[in-house]
Amino acid sequence: MEVPAQTSEVDAWDEVLRQTMLALEANADPYAWAFDVSLTLRSSAIAIPSIELAHRLVSLFFWDNHSAAAWKLLRTALSLDMIPGSLLIALLSAKVVPSRKLYPTAYRLYMELLKQLRDMLEHDVSSPNYEKKHKSAQVVSRTFFSFSFSGYGKVRCLFLKTNNYISNRWFFRIMKSIDDDLQLSQVYSQKLWEPGVVLVEFVFSIVWQLLEASLDDEGLLDHTTENKPIWLCRSHDMNIDEPDSLGEEDTEQVEGCQKKNTAIAIEIILLVSNASLFENLRNNAAETLLSLTQNIHEVVSHEFKRKSKMRSNEFISAGSLMSFAGQSYGDSWSSLWLPIDLILEDALDGGQVAAFSAIEIITGEKDSKESPISRLDTCMCMLLSITTLVVTCIIDEEEGQLIEEAEHSHTTNKGTDKQALGKCRGELITSLQLLGDYESLLTPPQPVLAEANEAAAKAILFLSGNPVSSGYLEYMTTNGLQMKSGNLRHLIVEACIAKNLLDTSAYLWPGYVNACSNQIPCSISNHVSGWSSLMEGSQLTPALVNVLIATPASSSYAPSFGFRKNMRKVATEFMVFDGSLEELEKIYEIAINGSDEEKISAATILCGASLVRGWNVQELTVLFITKLLSRIDPPNYSGADSHLTSQAAFLNVLLMGISSVDCVHIFSLHGLVPLLAAGLMLICEVFGSLVPDAMGTLATGENLTHWEVFSNAFTLLLRFWRFDHLPVERVRSGATTPPFGSLLSPDCLLLVRNSKLASLGRTAEDRQRLKRWSNILSFPVEPVFMDSFPKLNFWYRKHQECIASTRSGLVLGRPVHQIVDALLSMMFRKVSYGAEPLTPTTSGSSISSGLAMDDALMKLKVPAWDTLEAIPFALDAALTSCAYGKLTTRELATGLKDLVDFLPASLVTIASYFSAEVTRGIWKPALMNETDWPSPAANLPLVEQQIKKILADVDVPSLDIDGNSPATLPLPLAAFVTLTITDKLDNATERFLALIAPAVSALASACPWPSLPIVTSLWIQKVKRWSNYFVLSASSTVFRHNRDAVVQLLKSCFTSTLGLGSACIYNNGGISALLGHGFVSRISDGIFPVAPGILYLRVYRSIGDITLLIEEIVPILMLSVRDIARSDLAKGGIRKPKKTKFGIKHGQVSLARSMARVEHAALLGASLVWISGGTKLVQYLISETLPSWFLSASMLDQGGGESGVMVAKLEGYALAFFVFLSAAFAWGIDNLHPPKRRAKVIGLHLKFLETALNRTTSMRCYSATSEAYVSGLVSLMVGRAPSWVQEADVDLLKRLSRRLRRMDEHELAIRLLEIGGIRMMGALAEMIIEFNRI
Repeated sequence: MEVPAQTSEVDAWDEVLRQTMLALEANADPYAWAFDVSLTLRSSAIAIPSIELAHRLVSLFFWDNHSAAAWKLLRTALSLDMIPGSLLIALLSAKVVPSRKLYPTAYRLYMELLKQLRDMLEHDVSSPNYEKKHKSAQVVSRTFFSFSFSGYGKVRCLFLKTNNYISNRWFFRIMKSIDDDLQLSQVYSQKLWEPGVVLVEFVFSIVWQLLEASLDDEGLLDHTTENKPIWLCRSHDMNIDEPDSLGEEDTEQVEGCQKKNTAIAIEIILLVSNASLFENLRNNAAETLLSLTQNIHEVVSHEFKRKSKMRSNEFISAGSLMSFAGQSYGDSWSSLWLPIDLILEDALDGGQVAAFSAIEIITGEKDSKESPISRLDTCMCMLLSITTLVVTCIIDEEEGQLIEEAEHSHTTNKGTDKQALGKCRGELITSLQLLGDYESLLTPPQPVLAEANEAAAKAILFLSGNPVSSGYLEYMTTNGLQMKSGNLRHLIVEACIAKNLLDTSAYLWPGYVNACSNQIPCSISNHVSGWSSLMEGSQLTPALVNVLIATPASSSYAPSFGFRKNMRKVATEFMVFDGSLEELEKIYEIAINGSDEEKISAATILCGASLVRGWNVQELTVLFITKLLSRIDPPNYSGADSHLTSQAAFLNVLLMGISSVDCVHIFSLHGLVPLLAAGLMLICEVFGSLVPDAMGTLATGENLTHWEVFSNAFTLLLRFWRFDHLPVERVRSGATTPPFGSLLSPDCLLLVRNSKLASLGRTAEDRQRLKRWSNILSFPVEPVFMDSFPKLNFWYRKHQECIASTRSGLVLGRPVHQIVDALLSMMFRKVSYGAEPLTPTTSGSSISSGLAMDDALMKLKVPAWDTLEAIPFALDAALTSCAYGKLTTRELATGLKDLVDFLPASLVTIASYFSAEVTRGIWKPALMNETDWPSPAANLPLVEQQIKKILADVDVPSLDIDGNSPATLPLPLAAFVTLTITDKLDNATERFLALIAPAVSALASACPWPSLPIVTSLWIQKVKRWSNYFVLSASSTVFRHNRDAVVQLLKSCFTSTLGLGSACIYNNGGISALLGHGFVSRISDGIFPVAPGILYLRVYRSIGDITLLIEEIVPILMLSVRDIARSDLAKGGIRKPKKTKFGIKHGQVSLARSMARVEHAALLGASLVWISGGTKLVQYLISETLPSWFLSASMLDQGGGESGVMVAKLEGYALAFFVFLSAAFAWGIDNLHPPKRRAKVIGLHLKFLETALNRTTSMRCYSATSEAYVSGLVSLMVGRAPSWVQEADVDLLKRLSRRLRRMDEHELAIRLLEIGGIRMMGALAEMIIEFNRI
């Protein structure tokens, strides 16, 4: 066939117009018309399909030449791929829908075409060569001539062949034309133009237009919130006088056609709107795109956070093993408590003081060693105060969201103030009701049995119809009416009622009150308790003060009616009145405005039962005490000295009242250490600058001096920032700070304090917390720095020089030189002096035999800060004299004891000095041979035996000490230990020993083995009740000196928790195997092995470089996964699920059980990482450890075949869980206050994974492991932490989604982009369309 000569493009379009008009007039064969038009366009090198042809045909046909023949020509051109179908729909939507009432038949034909939109998108946008280079028009021409025209069937083949060369440039052109025609970018205000975004907007707009048209046809458009339609004109805006060109003259017929059109439109809307995102993905692209727009809208709306929680497991890939992870088998539900149990155990460490409250630690969020002081009060604080506050935060957060959603809801009744009750509150009630079934676990400790009985008595009184107050409870107690049936559940319920988590309807729970009906008193005479008497105006007499000290501030519940005979009515009419706040405010006001005697009484009351056992009011009590110890400016004070000096006795009562180990820990658990420390610094600054003059007489008859107040405040302050940490520990902690804060300096305390007060009230949690606080409480928000305390700051710099062994020499003639001489004279006044100086002249000082003791004491009447500055020089002279034999060991110990008695605060400097001297290592060892120094020989074998029992399977180095080779200690340590075992142990000095004991333990732990076992042997000679404390500390030393022992302990943690192997102590697995029954049991048979989890919590702080720990956890986790797989294979195998004819999958149960155990192992690993090093260690894990492991992991033999692949996948999923949980612990999963570091760390890690999947980075592990890790981690991010995805880089997400698609994780790839929000819409639309050609 002869090819026509090429004509100009203008002439070609004129010819097409002529040919089309002829075809319309003659009602010609559409295929003949199509062939003529194609020849005309080919002659001008115009490619087919043609965007311009679609525009010209629609412009020609609508409406001047509208006819049935015109629709035939359009359908023919569409079927032969002469015009892009999606563009035709876009052009017709702008022409036909607004004129649907004039041309109902055209509207019907349009909707019939619209039903084929899915196929049109596949033809227009997708092709097998989608990613290939664009082929030129010459190729299309050559393809055209390969066919001979012998029928119209060949024409279709021609255009289908041509369509194979459509590229993404063609997709771009179509979308650009649709955007220009419908002005989508302007309608949706899109600044960044992407063809995929236009595609989504186009599909959405078509359905939106149908919806508007249907509402308008039914007269409902005026009732919508958006009264002005976007995609069509109103019927009254159109000229309705024009006749329908198709000849519909019968009005009834037209109306019937219009109603049927509306029905078809609604059918199309419902069909598309009800499409599932992942159902029939490859055959429902248009429906998928519409569903996409709905899901993306949820991402950017305020409802997404709540919905994502409910749908967290929905988007995990169905073909992935991750779908089994959410199933519960065995103890998997109880395993969810594992991190909380570990955190609670770690938070009960009395030797650690946290910068943040336990509430913040758990919600966002320690060593219970056997010391001479009971730990019961700390544990009860955690159970009844901290835990209820944590639950309060959780419930407030949930119900706050419900209230916020109700406020945004259009259906909310504006006059309703009813509180929104969330799911968590209901679950709390159910849990507490079920708790009654475990009565054997609820037996209260003997010291709190009275409080438990009182809590039960409250319920009894309430049911009797009597007003509940401490007065009535006191009456019942004194008259023998109190029921002996109280347990821990009664205490927990009372704590929840006090926090408004429950109301008194809990008293009606079955079995809550066990008293018989005849035991319930009908009426009780009016009895006024101590607190009630105070509130009624009674004076603080000694008798009343004693009652208030012994009784916590009460919570009184007053029902407004009697109901003895109608119990059903009560549940809906409870009224709760909390009077504890008013009572504490009353005491606080007395402490501020009362007389001196009343202030002291008020301070004593606050530090009594309300602080220690008043769990329902403990939060308020510690706040009031903190405020009282902060700076208070009296209204009418005038004087040269600080106003604090006039309140010395009052402040001293507070300091003594909170100095016990339990009280210090209670303040730490409530997060008030930074606020309290600022007040203590001011007290130290003021009283440390005064000479030790007597200011009055204490109740015990002793004189109170400025130094007494200073020593109490100073030692308490130093206990808060853990001065006993050695220099080597400071270096270690600086590398990876523990999550709860080591508080290694007063600067840190002040910075945390400033930050807390500056941000107080800005978060929803803070606002809820402030509602519980008293209105009269306020803390100054002005920042405080060390420069505000010049004396303390100067001492701290000198202290740092001391521990770093960079102290400058003593200069003769300076005031400090005279203080040093006076100190030495006071310390060694009983020493017989010879002709030669007692100390070498190089020490810079000597002890003069002619110095009178009175003169020395007069010279020591200087401020405490000056004395503390001189003490290191005096200690240096004394230790040097002992080393040269000029002082006996007994004389040295006696002199040190006299120094401590003279200034108790000197214990701090003594500990720092001896620690620094041990670090220097210049002193010869001291022989602990009973001649020169005390001997540990009597108890050392027992200590060794106990250490081996505690560590069980860990290899313990032998002490190897006999009579021929006596034990040795570094000289400074020997002197320090001798001082501590020489000093008396009584209640008055216990607070100082609580300060010094951790320092002795830390110092001995840093010395060579077996220094701490030797110290332990010496200490248990002094006081056996300290035995377990030092034995466990000595056991911890093994791990400091032996890294293999650390690895062995970590393996024991995993094997015991997972129930792997028979060598572990507890071979049933679970949390009980990991943590056992807590700390070393005191039983008659001696010390038993400590559970590995408890042991790890006691030793991880003593591990040298904590980053080395993380490098061991990953290999141990992988070995644990292989052991899990091996044990499950031995029980029948973990097989790939296979469907039967009934739909049941063989191997599903065993596979799900294996996945649950794998997740359990990952949860344990993540918990240990978080507790050991916090955010810094988690960052090190993700940024350093994991990439190194993937690049260097040795591919151990996992077996061949299907089981080997399954094991490799399990390893990948274990790593995914491990990393995800670690990051979640460190940075959270929500987007309320997202830390910037989270986005950076996770983004870099995803980039590493993307390059690895792209084979840019070479992985050494099995490909099944790496692919399972990537799909598992992304599944967890998509399902449980969508905010992480939203923070990631757009281009990175696009690349990662393409890698997932190549792994056949199509649904996961789509969901990843969908979570990314509007910015990912274009890429997601392109991906969905691409799936249709696969």
